Amino acid sequence: MKTPLCAWVLLLAVTQACVYHNQDEPAPAGVDCTTADVDYTQNIVPVINTKCAFTGCHDGASGIPDWKVLSNLQEHAAEVQRRTQLPATDPDHMPRTGSLTESEKNALYCWIENGARGD
Repeated sequence: MKTPLCAWVLLLAVTQACVYHNQDEPAPAGVDCTTADVDYTQNIVPVINTKCAFTGCHDGASGIPDWKVLSNLQEHAAEVQRRTQLPATDPDHMPRTGSLTESEKNALYCWIENGARGD
């Protein structure tokens, strides 16, 4: 009798410990991605190169996805979008060191919203 009760308590504890991240968060205040013209080469690559793909981070040598490779960035686009929009106090916030300007955050957000194209 104790085993089923323990199993239910354990199941309840595990499900309550799970974290749900809603990846369908609304756009940042004042951002209209339907009119945003974000170019990968001109707007996104400079942000990636200066804020994300440096030694010890998303540079291809650290064992985590290399954001200098477009397909890697596209594959993880929803998570990049979510994590760059989090408050700096959130442990999942990116970048871990330094910060993005509002303009950079908005460019990343809209680039991903509009399909994360490489053209």
